[in-house]
Amino acid sequence: MQINQKPETGMHSKLVRLLQRLRDTRSGNVFHAASITKPHKVVGFRFVISFLLAFLLCIAAPTYAAPTAEPARAKPAKPLTFKEALSAELEILRNPMVKMILDRGGSIGDGKLLEVIDQAQQAGKAGELPDVVIARLEVWRKERAIEEAYRKAPWVHGPARVAIKGPVYLQVPKGFKYLAPEAVELLPHGYKTLSSRALVSNDDDTFAAFVMVSEPGHFTPGQLALNADSILHRIQDKFTNPLRNATGFMDIQHGIVAKPEWIDPPHFDNERHVVSWSYTEPRPTSPRMFAVRLGKTWAAEFQVISPGDSDTETPIMRAQKVAAAIEFSPGEDYDNADTRTPKAAMSMIDVIGGQEFKFIPYIAPQPSTWETIKSPLLRVAPLLLLIIALILQAMRSQKKE
Repeated sequence: MQINQKPETGMHSKLVRLLQRLRDTRSGNVFHAASITKPHKVVGFRFVISFLLAFLLCIAAPTYAAPTAEPARAKPAKPLTFKEALSAELEILRNPMVKMILDRGGSIGDGKLLEVIDQAQQAGKAGELPDVVIARLEVWRKERAIEEAYRKAPWVHGPARVAIKGPVYLQVPKGFKYLAPEAVELLPHGYKTLSSRALVSNDDDTFAAFVMVSEPGHFTPGQLALNADSILHRIQDKFTNPLRNATGFMDIQHGIVAKPEWIDPPHFDNERHVVSWSYTEPRPTSPRMFAVRLGKTWAAEFQVISPGDSDTETPIMRAQKVAAAIEFSPGEDYDNADTRTPKAAMSMIDVIGGQEFKFIPYIAPQPSTWETIKSPLLRVAPLLLLIIALILQAMRSQKKE
């Protein structure tokens, strides 16, 4: 039997590997049996192996021959009718888990169904829709409007050099695109409150980060000494310390206090002058990821809002890549600082973790002299008034006499 040596897929490749293993096992066993058994036993053993091989080939023959057969052309799927789409959408919305997902701002992948329903309604063929479908359709239309505005926005595609603010420029890498702050403000309500923030994304829109430019001053090497444990303690303190949080909020998951943890501990790239970090956060559904490119006194901060998927880069690596593409005007780079350069008001530990919470013990206020004598004086006041009244009465009596 001759076995095809070309690489195959699926069931056929499994059959080839199985037959090769049987062939090798049979040959080994035959040589071993010939050295220790009588001729008639060898013939019997070969007969059993041949029978098994023939049986396997009979079973697997249709599968083995399948790759050479002419594949049947798949029939094109019929387009969804309005009734089918409406029925499927109602079935989805009846699921209580779907309501929870939608309430949390999640997606359920019912776009095709809603598109059919929307087309039927626009054509006047939908009739009166259930309230739950109308509500869902309105949300979907707003989402589509945002997506459409996002796609049609005046993106600057890389490679290109764009001015962000002051002496800060971005050399947009190939495969990425940039949207200026004034264009971000014109996007629909989903981004309306994010003024003064530029937006950077990759061409397939799986990664996105906001860009914020500020002038915090120069971070000295001492201010860039990062202690991951100390920073994490400060971040966790914001969620678990009721004295630190004005509302006394504490995130509870499975009966324990949920605390942020590092995904990528704070790291300073001394060559590119990029500080990056990322950590989990109990309340939001996505982690917090940041990368900051430092200049002489200016800094450009990237806050990742859509991590994206990649087999070669982690989200923080993408953020570091874009942050490293920041350029400064001549004389404004990090290494251009000298003794006269204004220093940053805080260390990078304070920037990442926030100001350290310092416990101030409660000291009761010391009472004044009046507060000290007021209580006993009030207690004896009636008696004193009575005595004074008696003295005055006695003095009047003496005057009359």
